[in-house]
Amino acid sequence: MAVTAAVFWGVVPIVLKYLLSVCSIGTIIWFRFTTSFLVLAAVYAVKDPGSFRVIKKPPLLGILAGLALAGNYFGSTVGVDLTSPSNAQVLGQLGPLLLTVTGMVYFKERLSPKQKVGLVLTLCGFIFFNQDQLRGLLIDRATHVRGDLWIVFGSVIWAVFASAQKILVRRMTPQQANLIIYGVAALVFFPQVKFYEFGQLHWAGWALLCFMGANTLVAYGALAVALKLIQANQVALVVVLNPIITMSCMALLSAYQLGWLGVENITFVGYLGAGAMLAGVGLVVTYATQVGTS
Repeated sequence: MAVTAAVFWGVVPIVLKYLLSVCSIGTIIWFRFTTSFLVLAAVYAVKDPGSFRVIKKPPLLGILAGLALAGNYFGSTVGVDLTSPSNAQVLGQLGPLLLTVTGMVYFKERLSPKQKVGLVLTLCGFIFFNQDQLRGLLIDRATHVRGDLWIVFGSVIWAVFASAQKILVRRMTPQQANLIIYGVAALVFFPQVKFYEFGQLHWAGWALLCFMGANTLVAYGALAVALKLIQANQVALVVVLNPIITMSCMALLSAYQLGWLGVENITFVGYLGAGAMLAGVGLVVTYATQVGTS
């Protein structure tokens, strides 16, 4: 389930880069959350209508998780808009790393010695990649730094979301929790929707917008299940695979010189840093300590 979430999230920044050229940020995010909420609600309406009771009186923790995920989406989307897909994904891994710390402190989860080596290797790879990006900037530095700050904001608040959801799924099913989270987030972005933009989209824009809605439903559904089944630190460090997936897709697409995609300037040092991150993830997952979730 964690790997499924990582793969789906890996392509998100690239699709976002295109959609941001035809839609506003608020419209995109609202559509994603609304689509996910309606699909999940339709499933429950058929299979388990009683599950809708959680919407009548949602727990405060569910509302907090919804607000946090809304903030994460906004920060991440602005970051993609101002920088590049690969940069947004790599810097966004601060979220999973913070979730690892949360798992150790709050959920009393343990890291084995080899997992700690993997975590250090992941952090070193992150530093190498980020320094490579700063040295080879192809845009205004102030714009890039502003984008980085939005990504950091999104990453920090993602850790808040994941921690809240980890506690929430003890009291209800993962998809019941997501029903609350998607509903809250959709309401947050409703005032920012520009409905006229939907009428201006051609078939490709609609197809990608629908894909983003499905992406939210599948990826966060998988994450909720993963958090219920395994330790938070294991989930977090599997999700660090996101940048590798994004960078691989960007390398393939760069040959087509798509104007909306922009240009990324990643050198050997940057790719080396990404490889170190992947090796660190491999260590953490392979030598995971078998400790039950709290």
